[in-house]
Amino acid sequence: MAFTGPSGATPRLSRRALLTSALLAGAAGLAPARPARAADAPQIRAAATGWTGRNGELLVLTASDAEYALRILEPGEATEPGADVTGVLGPPLPLPLPGDFTPHSMAATGAVLWLTGARESAPGRVRPALVRIEDADSGYADLPVPKDIGAGLATAIAPLGADGIAVAIEGGADEHLTALSRSRLAVTTDGGSTWAAGELADGLGEGYGTVLAETDRGVFAAVADGAGTQTALSARLAEAGTPQLVLTPAGTYPGAGRPMAAVAADTHVSLFSDRDGEVTETRFTDDERTEAAYGGAAADCACRGEILAVPGRRGMWLETDGSTIHIRGIR
Repeated sequence: MAFTGPSGATPRLSRRALLTSALLAGAAGLAPARPARAADAPQIRAAATGWTGRNGELLVLTASDAEYALRILEPGEATEPGADVTGVLGPPLPLPLPGDFTPHSMAATGAVLWLTGARESAPGRVRPALVRIEDADSGYADLPVPKDIGAGLATAIAPLGADGIAVAIEGGADEHLTALSRSRLAVTTDGGSTWAAGELADGLGEGYGTVLAETDRGVFAAVADGAGTQTALSARLAEAGTPQLVLTPAGTYPGAGRPMAAVAADTHVSLFSDRDGEVTETRFTDDERTEAAYGGAAADCACRGEILAVPGRRGMWLETDGSTIHIRGIR
């Protein structure tokens, strides 16, 4: 696959920000990192759309003082065609979660909302977990956690067709979570009844976490080690109904930085990364890879904070600096 991208640097991202600071703080004794944000604004952790339980609206998962909530993100009125669109957070919605679960990301498949994260197995110990919410009821889904991950969390998630999802499972061999040194991929096409699994990366040291995106050919994945070397892969099932993943490397890129979001469009996948405080967009197509600093001046772009993919909507992503939420790719 390959890349091409717009230009214009936007600094100020923390290169060493941990992907799930509050979760790792509870599990590994780390001090939670709090990005700059308005004092009364909750932090956005994830986004998704297409859940029929909320009429397919654009939803975000927010965190404030260790409290998690589901909220509708309403697009504001653009002043003119093609103008920037900002989002307005609605009030918290009921989010029935198990008491020992800490969420990370989410995606929807029709009437089911899926949340990845971690389940506390003992004081100071967490295991990757997946929660399924349907008709206001929630419960743990059977997630095939590899035996070589003694502790960790389920991170990225992407919907696959009408009833499928892909989940990144990350952690390490030690039962006490200290770093995300291994990344694995689990895929189901039947709502979690059967799974196929594969290895994305090993030896990450203190990895940054995996990002995923659904494409017309399967799943795009990008993972990075602590030095910012990224590995990109594509994954597909061997054939319909066969629980076996075929992983194809798309390249290894030293110094590419921390992957923030993978966003699939009609002709390419955009991988947004934080590289020493600069946001870059790298576009993967079938035959080339191109890269540039991401476009947007500080005055009109919130990408000085975080970029979040929106599973369920091709070509859409959010940019937030903790106070303003920009909705990109909305149509």
